[in-house]
Amino acid sequence: MNINKIFNLFKADEEYADSSTQIDLSHSPAIWIGMFKKLIVNYEVFAKQLIQFFGTSEPSLDMDQIEKASSHMVYEKAFDSISKLDLTNQTHIDCLKIYADDTFKKTLNSALDYYLKLEEYEKCAFLKQIQDIVTLS
Repeated sequence: MNINKIFNLFKADEEYADSSTQIDLSHSPAIWIGMFKKLIVNYEVFAKQLIQFFGTSEPSLDMDQIEKASSHMVYEKAFDSISKLDLTNQTHIDCLKIYADDTFKKTLNSALDYYLKLEEYEKCAFLKQIQDIVTLS
């Protein structure tokens, strides 16, 4: 038995040796929309459970401050994802129309409410444009 013959069976063709099979999806509008939605949905479920846990286990903690800090982190990260959308790009608009289910609409309303309370009107304006695209589709 010749071991070199066996290992030569597994060599890659020279034609395909330089090709890359990785695709970077982090630059996709569908990913940005999905991240926005998932961050807010997961926050609403997980963070509230976490706040309840800390409230019962460590009563000396200021739960209002923890809730404000956690919501700020989540909504900022979510907005960072969705703010990458170019609302003049038809592909991005089409992605919004495709992925705009009821859950996305609820998270969009939740983000709008959050930023209205903080009086961050530039972010509200951007989210309102997205909301208009979604509701008019």
